[in-house]
Order: sequence, then structure tokens, then C-alpha cells
Amino acid sequence: MAYVIDIDPVARAQIRQLPPEGSVAFVDALAMLELVPERGEPLNADNPQGGIYQLPFSRGRGLITYLLLADQDRVDVLLVIWIDVLGQP
Repeated sequence: MAYVIDIDPVARAQIRQLPPEGSVAFVDALAMLELVPERGEPLNADNPQGGIYQLPFSRGRGLITYLLLADQDRVDVLLVIWIDVLGQP
């Protein structure tokens, strides 16, 4: 069963700013979220069932924050962060 991915407008703008390497890795991460979104880390360790998760991608240079609505088979991507480190391949 695949989850439906919904991307928040703020996250869409952040995705458009990803470099080519980040874009490719982001697409791979989305494919994983469609199948097993539970693999992300809970945002709040004190409330692991809270429904908000984070998933690093591209060797930790990117981070997706998302809401898992398992009862609706849906993942809402809320934020996509990219860390641009000078000199890092």
C-alpha cells in the first residue's frame, strides 16, 4: 500500500531551491515515504506517537519534516531543509 504525499506550499518553495544533488536525493526520500513513512525519527522523542517525523536525506545534508496521518494513508510534507556546506562534495 502506498501513502499519498501532500506537499505544503512552503515546502514546495523550499524544494525548488534544492541543488541538483539534493533534488535527486529528495525524490528518493519521497519514494521511501510513500511506502514506509514510519522509518523517520519522531520530532519529539517524548511523544513518539505524535505523528510528526523527520527524515534526513542526501547524507544528512537535507531534512524533511512531515506529518504522518496513518489512518488516512497520507503523508504531509511540511518543511524541507538543505544545509549548504562550502567545500563539501
